Amino acid sequence: MSSSLSPAGTGRTSGSDGDSAAADTHRREKRRLSNRESARRSRLRKQQHLDELAQEVARLQAENARVAARAADIASQYARVEQENTVLRARAAELGDRLRSVNEVLRVVEEFSGVAMDIQEEMPADDPLLRPWQLPYPAAAMPIGAPHMLHY
Repeated sequence: MSSSLSPAGTGRTSGSDGDSAAADTHRREKRRLSNRESARRSRLRKQQHLDELAQEVARLQAENARVAARAADIASQYARVEQENTVLRARAAELGDRLRSVNEVLRVVEEFSGVAMDIQEEMPADDPLLRPWQLPYPAAAMPIGAPHMLHY
């Protein structure tokens, strides 16, 4: 009988080892599921972050395109104004030459007729076209539309 108890006692020991092994297996399985869920959440966060970055890239590319278009528009306006200024400078030079020529004719007429002529030697000094770097009006009296002309 004692020999039969001995295997039964050994059986109990192996039974508690079986319970411990089952508990270890259960803990490992629980840990594996927890890790799997944690990895799934991590992948979701990563995907959400990538989606947000993709949206930010799209927004910045659209803004960059708008800024580039505005810069191209301003460059085009600048080129047009520069071309107009070149034409106006040429016209001013031509008109200055014509004025000098007319003044020479008036001097000849004055000399031969004896009648005093009002000969203007140059264009008036207060002509704002001769001073394009100076505003013809004070900065405080700028037209209402001026502040938003530079807004983009």
